[in-house]
Amino acid sequence: MQASRDAMVKTLVSIGAAIVVTGGLLFAAMFVLTRGAYFIPRTVAEDPSIPHITINGVTFHSEHFGEPTRPVVIVVHGGPGWDYRSLLPIKALSDEFYVVFYDQRGTGLSPRVDPGQLSLESSIDDLDSIVHHFGHGGTVRLIGHSWGAMLVSGYLGRHPDKVSHAVLAEPGFLTSELARQSNVRFGPRWEAGFLLRATRVWFESLHSNGSDKDAASDYFLGQVAPYANPEYYCQGIVPNAGTEHWRAGAQAAQAILRSALDASGNFQINLIDGVDRVRRRVLFLTSECNRLIGQDQQMKHSTFFAKGTVVVVPGSGHMMFGEKPDESIHVVRQYLHSLEGD
Repeated sequence: MQASRDAMVKTLVSIGAAIVVTGGLLFAAMFVLTRGAYFIPRTVAEDPSIPHITINGVTFHSEHFGEPTRPVVIVVHGGPGWDYRSLLPIKALSDEFYVVFYDQRGTGLSPRVDPGQLSLESSIDDLDSIVHHFGHGGTVRLIGHSWGAMLVSGYLGRHPDKVSHAVLAEPGFLTSELARQSNVRFGPRWEAGFLLRATRVWFESLHSNGSDKDAASDYFLGQVAPYANPEYYCQGIVPNAGTEHWRAGAQAAQAILRSALDASGNFQINLIDGVDRVRRRVLFLTSECNRLIGQDQQMKHSTFFAKGTVVVVPGSGHMMFGEKPDESIHVVRQYLHSLEGD
């Protein structure tokens, strides 16, 4: 009996050792096979020549197009943890407007900050700082995309008198209740293709060439996140516009999402509080192909506003400004020409 147990122990030890050795060999093989130059752009903190602004002690990567004397349009990018590169087609509006882009705090090419500084609330407060800085006390026009449109909705509820026109391009769920009703799940997938990609990108991140401690995690998020929800796009194919970015902000994304969790780990957001005070027309721009937060969801969102209008961009997925720039900007331009959003 003792001999049998000893034999079993030896067998288990042998199996365990084989697993460890095999795992080590696979790790070494993947590490070697993924060797390469994976460039991570520097932030303003490392390269002050990158265009930026500092407001209330916070520095943002930022660019502005058009004449400053023209009506101000502020573009709020998605994420959390993305940047405005994919939204640059909107600068076409600079022939009539002063168009302002900024990477949100801790992401894109903006300097990395202590995650403790980052939350849903800080994101809305930062937007208010941007509005105050560029609006000079007057009203501005806001264009928010995805997560950025969620921020714009939250901002409208708090500061309706600071905004003359607002474009909400396919915001995610504006309340926790809507998210629960939809039963839509965002984030990592468990399909083999996605997991293989995530594994390869993780090994690539070990070789990433970055000048700060966030470079590897930023690279990983930037290369994996666009493929987490192919249902956003026509035929489930992620377009070039869906992957275009400078640099993701992994720590920012985690910190902001964490800030919206309650003690039980459930999301608790309400980005429609106060929007009943918005008496101007609000434009919801949505895509034809998005099966997660497309037309049906945006119709529900529009009912929270006294004058919510939904316009569909044909033949487009979630990144309508990159996939169908002419069509999307035409709709936005027409809306911005309307008198005070009416």
